Amino acid sequence: MNYTILKFKTINSKNSILNVHQKDVNCPFEIKRIFYIYDFLNDSIRGDHANLNSEFIFIALNGSCEILIDDGQTKQKIILNDKTKGLYIDKMIWKQMYNFSKDCILLVLTNTYYDEKEYIYDYKYFC
Repeated sequence: MNYTILKFKTINSKNSILNVHQKDVNCPFEIKRIFYIYDFLNDSIRGDHANLNSEFIFIALNGSCEILIDDGQTKQKIILNDKTKGLYIDKMIWKQMYNFSKDCILLVLTNTYYDEKEYIYDYKYFC
């Protein structure tokens, strides 16, 4: 399965901390879309789909969550709880985000603009 845990460069200064994301350094694609998800209801599940063309980086900016990734043959659970690390997943990986802490802010970076035609919501079709 094509996924990687990315470690972002962290710069400490006397009054703040800066995390840096750069294409071809610690971001394997040109970022074309950014969104973040927060204020989750109890037992919220997000995702539950695959994408034909989109690659993703997920970063828990605050709090924590779990992401189940699935390539149709292998499933892997990843816990995100460190804003200096991110989960990169390639296209055609089923993803389900869940078990969000109350304070979770999940940042998502992608290599494509939104296109509803590239989403696969039927797991049987995906496999």
